[in-house]
Amino acid sequence: MTGHGWLEVADRVLVLRYPVLDVNVTLIPGDGAALLVDTLSTRAQAAELAAAVATVTGAPLTLVNTHHHFDHCFGNATLAGEPGIWAHFRCRKQLRDHAEAVRRAAAKECPEIATELAEVEIRPPDHEVHEGADLDIGGRRVLLRHTGRGHTSNDLAVLVPDA
Repeated sequence: MTGHGWLEVADRVLVLRYPVLDVNVTLIPGDGAALLVDTLSTRAQAAELAAAVATVTGAPLTLVNTHHHFDHCFGNATLAGEPGIWAHFRCRKQLRDHAEAVRRAAAKECPEIATELAEVEIRPPDHEVHEGADLDIGGRRVLLRHTGRGHTSNDLAVLVPDA
């Protein structure tokens, strides 16, 4: 089950390496549902990602933001629908309460896409994770875990026990 650049790294766990900023996104399809880990940096990138996802599944997407950095969550508004977006509560707080500071930091880090970043609707996650959450994604159990500070104070690991 691969296509459009997806690499199957475990049973029904697909990874797509996006060349801008060398970001990996992960797609975990279940029966009639799918989970997408991270949403990239801009509306255009998120639209490309949506097209890539469509080569694998048309199922409704649950989104997970692994942390608040722009290259992992600025595509939220383009990709989000029901059942929404999950992230660590600090990620949600950063994107909800400090969106413009996150945007300024992003533009400083990547001036070549600053114009696109300025146009992004920053959409905070809908669902908070503190230590962990267990999701049912079309009959597949997916675990979201925060095990402490990693790359940021709000990192989430995504575990797929059946893969």
